[in-house]
Amino acid sequence: MDKVIGLGRMGCAVAEELSAHPEYRIYKIDADTDERVSLSLGTYSTMDEYERLIDQDEVAIYLRSIKDDDDVLLVVEGGDPVSGAALKILECIKDSRIHVLYICPERDMISQTSKRDDKIAFNIFQEYARSGVFERLFLVRKNNVENLMGDVSVQDYEKSIGNFISYVVAMINYFNHTDPKISNRIESVPYCRIATYGVSSLDENNEDTHLLFPLEEVTDIHFYYGIPAQDVEGDATLMKKIKNHVKQYASPGQSVSFSVYETSFDQLMVLCTAFSYRIQMSV
Repeated sequence: MDKVIGLGRMGCAVAEELSAHPEYRIYKIDADTDERVSLSLGTYSTMDEYERLIDQDEVAIYLRSIKDDDDVLLVVEGGDPVSGAALKILECIKDSRIHVLYICPERDMISQTSKRDDKIAFNIFQEYARSGVFERLFLVRKNNVENLMGDVSVQDYEKSIGNFISYVVAMINYFNHTDPKISNRIESVPYCRIATYGVSSLDENNEDTHLLFPLEEVTDIHFYYGIPAQDVEGDATLMKKIKNHVKQYASPGQSVSFSVYETSFDQLMVLCTAFSYRIQMSV
């Protein structure tokens, strides 16, 4: 995914964090923004207004550098009225390979109108993914990210959320475009287009895998092990630990695979992607 469209405040926050990586071309679209390289849609109060009043010609001009067959990631948060513009925006790049990252808001912290808007968008995006319009729909629950981040200041809250999500996205995308040291990767079946990310560990005292959305009916999990260079050659116990970790998640209805990568980092990292065919319930 070398092109990233941030839609709305949270979507733009994630896109901004990804702009630190030179391999991404970033586009930011919001209701009202004065950034020179961003696009303002205007300020409206409902999803319906954003869908009806969006100027698709203006959007098409803004996104003109996105070509057919480009990999594109749209990042948007549910409950934001500007999310009503999402499908009209994606129509402008319909010949690209579209992936969507949908951030589920804290439903007990938003208005009844925002809850309704979130539920509508959440279900529509899943139906589009199931029908093959999108290559993949990644679901991320804001509460899950917050629990993994730990305590942050009010000032840094949204930036920290955006940074955490962008880090996981960027690392998994990097691994997907890097040759592994060893891999038994099993590609998920084509109809399993609803997915999420996760973080885990090889620490014996904390081997739990924390998905960024409580995905139901998981059919496939792929683990990415980022190993510091000195441990790739020096830790003779590592392969056994990885195999034992993977085997914890194997079951008759769930395929599990893994890839091992050498990194320049000091610490070992374990990330994953999980896939499902099932329409998920709003949480």
